[in-house]
Amino acid sequence: MADLTKDRLNDPFRIPRASRYASPGDAGDALPIVYGDLTAVLSPGRGAYACPQIDTAGAGTWCVAGHAIHGSVQLFDADGPIGPGDYTLNPAHDFQGLGVIATAAFSVAPARFVEAVCKGKKDASGALIENPIRVLEDLMTEVWGFPSQDLDLRALSLAAEAASALGYKAAGVIQEDHPPAEALTSLLGDFLGRFEVDPYGRVRVVLAGEETGGIFPVKALPSFGAAEVFAETARDSVVNQVPLLYGMSFAEGRMKGHDDGASTRDAASQALYGVRLPSGGSLELEWVRDAAVARAVQRRVVERLREPARVLTIRDTTLRALEIEPDDYVAFSVPWLRSAELDPLVNQIGQVLSAGVDLREQAVELRLRDTGRWLTAARPLDGSWALGGGSLLGAQRDLTVYA
Repeated sequence: MADLTKDRLNDPFRIPRASRYASPGDAGDALPIVYGDLTAVLSPGRGAYACPQIDTAGAGTWCVAGHAIHGSVQLFDADGPIGPGDYTLNPAHDFQGLGVIATAAFSVAPARFVEAVCKGKKDASGALIENPIRVLEDLMTEVWGFPSQDLDLRALSLAAEAASALGYKAAGVIQEDHPPAEALTSLLGDFLGRFEVDPYGRVRVVLAGEETGGIFPVKALPSFGAAEVFAETARDSVVNQVPLLYGMSFAEGRMKGHDDGASTRDAASQALYGVRLPSGGSLELEWVRDAAVARAVQRRVVERLREPARVLTIRDTTLRALEIEPDDYVAFSVPWLRSAELDPLVNQIGQVLSAGVDLREQAVELRLRDTGRWLTAARPLDGSWALGGGSLLGAQRDLTVYA
C-alpha cells in the first residue's frame, strides 16, 4: 500500500483550465487554487495573481478562484484598481453547471488583464484555511482526491497544533500542473516541515523540532568500527542568521518582501562561529506572505541550527545501504561513540544527508545527521519480567545489533 501511495503522490495533477467553459478567453489558462490571506497589495496597482477569462460574452466574466472563497476581494487591471461598481462578484458560483468557483462578471470591460487579491479557500465551518498543515489536508482530500485513510490523522492534528503555536500561516496560489509530492515539498519546506509515507501507506507530516511518535528507519545497519566511520561536529551546519525573501507576486513571478534576519539572529552563536547564513545566502518562502510569519520561520531556523550538529560519514561495505536515499532514516551502531547521555551509540537513528555508491570499492558512503533518537526495546506486560527500576518502560535502548 505504501508504494501505491508514493506512486500516486508522484503522478501528475492536471489543474482545471478555462477550456472547460463554453466561450473562454485563453483556453489554456488555469483556474487558480488560492489559500490563505492574499489581501495585502505588495505592488501598487497590481494583484497577487492573474485571473483567467472564462466567458467572453458581453464585457466578460473572469474566474477569481477555481473554488468558493472566503472573500475580501479586490481586482486590478492594466489601469490599476477596478471599482467594485464595474463588476458583480460571486464568491460561490456554480458557473455553467460545472462546479462551484468564484467569479467576477463585468459590466465595463477591464483593460487587458484582471488580477486579484483576496482571502482563499474556507473550510466546512467557513473559516479561512491558512494553517499550512490544514492546507495540505485540503489539497490531499479535496483537490487531489486522496481518501482520509491515506493520511496519518493523529500526526496531522499534532503538526497542525504545532504550526498554530509557532505562528505559521500559509498564503499562496497553485496555477500550474504539479505532482502532489512536489507541491507538498514546496509548502511544507517553507515551514521547516516534510512528509513521509509510513509502513501503513499513510502520509505522515512532521515539522522540524516538533517530531512526536515514532520515526520509521528504512534500514538497520550493522555495527561499524572506527576505520569505517568519520565523526565530526559540523560547523558548516550552523545557521545563526536567516535572510529571507517572501511575499511572492504570482502575477509578476518574483518575491516582493525581504528581511535580512538581523532581528532574529543569535548573537552568542555569531560570537562563537561567526555569521553563518543558510546555504545559498538566503531562503525563499513562496508560501509566506506576512512579515510576522517570516520572522517566526527565521526564529525557528536559528533555534534549531545555532549549534553544530553531529554528522557521521559511514563506509558500508556490506551494501545493506544500497537502496537508501537522502532524507531516509536508518538505524546505525557505532558503540565506541557515546550519546549526550553517555550511552553507546547502538541502534542510533540517523537522517541521511547524502548517499554515494563506490562500485570499484564495493561500498556505500553515507553521511548521516544524528537525530539523538534510537530504536527502543518492546517488552510484553505478561509477567515475564519485573518492574524493578532496572530499565526504562517504553524508552529502553534496543541493544541488539542487527547484522
